[in-house]
Order: sequence, then structure tokens, then C-alpha cells
Amino acid sequence: MTTCARDCATGFTRQELMAIEHAAVHAWPASETRDIGGWLWRYSGGNSQRANSVSPLAFRGADVEAAIGEAEELYFARNAPSRFQVGADLAAPGDLDRRLERRGYRLHEPVTTLAKRIGGAAAPREVGVADRPGDGWMDVYLANITADRRAAAPGILASVPPPRAFLRLESGGRVVATALAVLCGEIVVAECIGTRAEARRSGAARIVMAALEAWGTERGATVAALQAVTSNVPAQRLYAGLGYTMVNDYHYRVRDC
Repeated sequence: MTTCARDCATGFTRQELMAIEHAAVHAWPASETRDIGGWLWRYSGGNSQRANSVSPLAFRGADVEAAIGEAEELYFARNAPSRFQVGADLAAPGDLDRRLERRGYRLHEPVTTLAKRIGGAAAPREVGVADRPGDGWMDVYLANITADRRAAAPGILASVPPPRAFLRLESGGRVVATALAVLCGEIVVAECIGTRAEARRSGAARIVMAALEAWGTERGATVAALQAVTSNVPAQRLYAGLGYTMVNDYHYRVRDC
């Protein structure tokens, strides 16, 4: 896709799309990072894909194959699979996906980056805001992720950089929906959006998302963005109904050690 075609299709410039992807990296930090020729190598243990993958948004190295090999050595030394997060249009270099495929990397879990321009909406009064997750917030969030991601989650959440806000909607004296807002420049990234099973389809997620957007707007954000697994149809429908559109897509390439 040409730069002009991409801009027309998404309503965002390439510069804005890169800023959104960098904001997503910023919002979900890894416990260990390395610079490999401009790529960001990330490792946190557990099974959070973003926090245990290479973000290849820029490449300044002279030898792509050597850089891939360096990433593999770092992961394999930790008995972890080598994993790359490869965007359809924003990975560098442009032939990275083909190179990984030739090296035996399997395709895993397509994801979409969704975004919308925000501003002007008032924050729902019923949503609580805190600078750290409480027990009820954690209960809802952990119930909405796979078991192999739960051990590493508290450490990742503790390292999320400010400005940030842990948003919670309560009903009947307990938290029923959560979100995490992370501000990066003029972009507010939505993370950890979850609802208790018995509260789904009640509008709870819409309320916390409205609060997240208002929180971001109050702090100068003009864009809200998030990343969602492409095959998660209920989530994709929710965000489409809130006005989010796909601005990028990516997938993971994985090679076992």
C-alpha cells in the first residue's frame, strides 16, 4: 500500500501511525530490553506477546540476518521462543516477514491496531480512577487473560509509565469492568479492557472506554488507540461501535528454541 493510499484509507498520516505504534510499545513495557540495530528486543517472561517480542519499527543495522540471529540468541539463552511483532506496512526492513518465514518462523495471532480521534466528551461520573490497580481491578483483569500471562502481569503493570490511570466501574459493591489508560504525547493508549462474565453486554465496557477517552482528552490527547486480536469478534464489534477503525495490522512470527 502506498503512503497516499494508506493515509486515505485510515484517516491518519504515516507519521501518526508510527506515533500510535510507538505509543503502544511505550504503554506496555518489558522488564528487559536491548537495542538491536534500531529494533527493540523485549523480554519479560510469562506469555505476554508484546512484552516478549521484538518491535521492529526501525532498523539502522547493516546486516538484517545477523540482527535476527542476535535476537534469537538472547531469547534462546532464556529458554524462550524468538518472537517478532511484524506490522504489515510499518516493519523495518520491508522484507522482514519473508526473511523470518525463510528461517522457519511460524505465523501466529494476527492483531489489529484501532484508533479514533477524540475530544469534548465528558467523563462518566460512575467510573473510578486510580494511579495503581486495586484488588477488584486485578480480579477482573486477571480473569480476562490466559493463565500463562497472569504471573508476569503484576510486574508489567507496576512498570507502566505515568501519566496513567487505572479505571474501574463498580456495581453492587464490586468492580465489574476495567481499563488502563496510558498517555504518550497526544495519544492515549487503552490497555487491560475487561468485564466480569456476568456483566458482559451490559454496556460496562463502553462506560470505561468513555472515561478513558475523557481522561486522555483532559491531558491533551487527540487520539485514542488500542490493539485487539483480530479473531476476537466481540471485542472488534465493541470498538467498531465506539468509532474505532483499523489503522494498522500486524502478526507475530515465532520460532521455538
